[in-house]
Amino acid sequence: MSETVLVVGGGLVGALVALRLAESGQTVRVLDRDQPGAEASSAAAGILAAQVEGSAPGAAWELGLASRALHGTLHSELIELTGDGSGYRKNGALEPTTELDHEGRLAACSWQRSRELPVESLDEASLRAIAPGLNARYTGGIYFPDDATVDPPRLVASVIEAAARRGVRFEQGAVVREVTTSGGRVTGVRTELSQRSAEVVVLCAGAWSGQVGGALDDPQEIRPARGQLLELAMSPVPFSPVVYAGGGYLLPRSDGRVCVGSTLEMVGFERGTTAAGQRTLLDRAIDAVPSLGGARLTRSWSSFRPRTPDGLPLVGELGVSGLFVAAGHHRSGVLLAPITAEIVRDLIVHGRRHPQLGALRPDRFRRGLDR
Repeated sequence: MSETVLVVGGGLVGALVALRLAESGQTVRVLDRDQPGAEASSAAAGILAAQVEGSAPGAAWELGLASRALHGTLHSELIELTGDGSGYRKNGALEPTTELDHEGRLAACSWQRSRELPVESLDEASLRAIAPGLNARYTGGIYFPDDATVDPPRLVASVIEAAARRGVRFEQGAVVREVTTSGGRVTGVRTELSQRSAEVVVLCAGAWSGQVGGALDDPQEIRPARGQLLELAMSPVPFSPVVYAGGGYLLPRSDGRVCVGSTLEMVGFERGTTAAGQRTLLDRAIDAVPSLGGARLTRSWSSFRPRTPDGLPLVGELGVSGLFVAAGHHRSGVLLAPITAEIVRDLIVHGRRHPQLGALRPDRFRRGLDR
């Protein structure tokens, strides 16, 4: 069985890479150890936090801005292709502030304002207009109106359907053990059951990327970081933007759900939620919006986010002709998926390099380029 391209991993990044390659005339099969999209992609909150989480200028920020801009177009494209979209909403992101910290937080965003990006300083009246339920200690806020949200399960399902309509074949239960090569060129992959031949292999296996032999220089370059989340339900929700407070976030859905996240735990592939993790999330949520204490707790879950030592994904060729990686997006997988798919398509189909590709090069840790 031979394909032009084998994509290892059927999460959002892998499915979007497959879609873009298929649109470019490639014959693509996606191999996933589980059901495509079942892991971190569908479990994510879905915040397109290019600005509110932008702590400093650099490659991560530039990529985030570029990819955020692609999400609206992707939503429309998916509606046209499948009849459904991504749940894209440009509802903004808010960091509430107190009298003591407002000016400092505003000053910390001056580099974004110098790029003429919208960063709004809210007084108390403006704050209460969009988030009346916030704790009374907040007297102002920094508002990023262009940040947005998507509904990850809906987005992933739409991308997979769109890719399938473009001829991409998805295969679940295919556990890839290693990439095979010959004469400095990729020849395919070996699964638990068979050898698969391909001219190009793209590793998009998320937190499991390090478990595929013959690919990464060091399997520890991508490690699983468990994140716990929970969901509350109340009507009406007393805030409209995503709220960042207390070291976490509150994401309001249009149907009265509120997603609360998240923890960061380096516990390997240990699944599940914990009492301590859930308590931390609930304490943050109720402290930020006291009326959430009366909300119903409807769901809790966890997922494994693929984390690299410097927080940037690994994207590019892996030192073997025809072998590429697009993994390690950590907390920004949903945000960065559209730009990642375009970068990989351009590399494979056109030999074209994105301006930020150097910061993502897969050999940067071995070469010490991150220091």
